[in-house]
Amino acid sequence: MTSVRFRPWPLAADYIPTSYGDLINTYVEGACRHLGLSTADLVPQAKALTSVLGAWASAPLSNFEHHTSWVANNGAPLEFSIAHSASGIVGVRVLLEALREPVTPRSCQQEGHAFTLRLAEEFGVHLGRYHEIEDLFRSEDEPRGPFSLMHAAALSPKGEPPLFKLYLNPGATGAPPSSVAAEALRRLGLAEQWAAVVDHFPGGDLDAPGHEVALVGLDLSADEDARVRVYLRHTGVDAEAVERAGAVAADHREGVFARVVRAIGGEVPVARWTKAPMTCLTFRRDHAVPSSATLYCPLEPNLVNDGVAAERAALVMSMAGVDPSLYRATVAAISGPEPRRLRRLSWVAYKNPAAPVCTLYAGLNSPGGEA
Repeated sequence: MTSVRFRPWPLAADYIPTSYGDLINTYVEGACRHLGLSTADLVPQAKALTSVLGAWASAPLSNFEHHTSWVANNGAPLEFSIAHSASGIVGVRVLLEALREPVTPRSCQQEGHAFTLRLAEEFGVHLGRYHEIEDLFRSEDEPRGPFSLMHAAALSPKGEPPLFKLYLNPGATGAPPSSVAAEALRRLGLAEQWAAVVDHFPGGDLDAPGHEVALVGLDLSADEDARVRVYLRHTGVDAEAVERAGAVAADHREGVFARVVRAIGGEVPVARWTKAPMTCLTFRRDHAVPSSATLYCPLEPNLVNDGVAAERAALVMSMAGVDPSLYRATVAAISGPEPRRLRRLSWVAYKNPAAPVCTLYAGLNSPGGEA
């Protein structure tokens, strides 16, 4: 039985996936078909990912109907994204929360950890950084907050091995998220870089609503340029405050983030958005400050439907120099011919102003929109 939470995207053609593993494989293959990407490169990567997801990947979608995941805006444990640049599509990403039945905060934490270990066993991903900080994010009691661990697989259209990423909830143990992030970065040799971030914000309070620590992310890679990320959520602030948050990064270009926020919000100021934007600060040891910043703007539930969301995101894609026909093909593959009846488009992200990359995120369902 197919979950009522799930309704196929146009790129799935007439096929209706019955499990989350099946859904990942079907959607990646469909993205290749609709967007001219290499099936030979991307589909084997997706199948390799689903092979290590565990029992939940083959269980009926309906088994997880009542679990609300933080991964997607509609509560599903799966979200897709497609990254665009002036050179074309540069990545397809799958974000997921590994599950185990019965689904509880404790079982989600346990399965997330087990999936991380399976990635190391099957793909040889590097867990050194994770093991250095793991105890900071694992609660002996019932984990707190909306999730414990999320994972992403960034699939390469060029046939390169997928990059696996891990996202941790700094509030899972009940400790102040900013203190957890500070200790994590200290252990990872990034204390000075984190101190620069704290000094950048008025009062240095990174648990304040205007710039609170929401996530800590790791590249599961042994490469020297492997990244550590901290995501800050910006609630109730203006576009200039969002701009200032990104100004701590080495790649900042004045005014870009404020333009993105205003393009997405239109006449509604960011302080009044139902769901707040986030800034991701990326840390590397060879930089004294965050090496880069990425701005994430939620489309759903802030915008009424995919038609409006696609038009607003197109403004940001234009800033990035994205081919408009390729962007329109992406939207059509997700939302189909009647985007104003859907609300699947969930986020748009902008990074690397010198050579911009703009990423469109989308969930699985179609929760209404404008009739």
